[in-house]
Amino acid sequence: MTYHQIFTKQPCQNLKQVRGFLRDYGTALAMAAHKLGGPTASARVFLLCEAVRHARQLTRAQSNQLIGFHRLLTLKHVDDHDRAESDLFVQINLASGFVEECCSLSDKLRSLLKS
Repeated sequence: MTYHQIFTKQPCQNLKQVRGFLRDYGTALAMAAHKLGGPTASARVFLLCEAVRHARQLTRAQSNQLIGFHRLLTLKHVDDHDRAESDLFVQINLASGFVEECCSLSDKLRSLLKS
């Protein structure tokens, strides 16, 4: 079973819920993405926020981006030394509030993806 199938067999289809999530947590997601994946990851969050804001329906690519952000928050690629996540993770103070914020954001995103 792939990571995508853990959440849903179809992409998350509720555009209204995705818009609400990105409205409420988009900035926090971008900040976490920046710390965990670098400036490119945070830029992808802002681009997704803008695309979803103007979308008539949620695309498979947009749903896959949400899944990718969940992977980033749950450190799926942190042990892959060929990826930026590995280098950026070692710079994070594990005693900081950032870790708790990431866990909370990850839980909220997981709930959205399972809806």
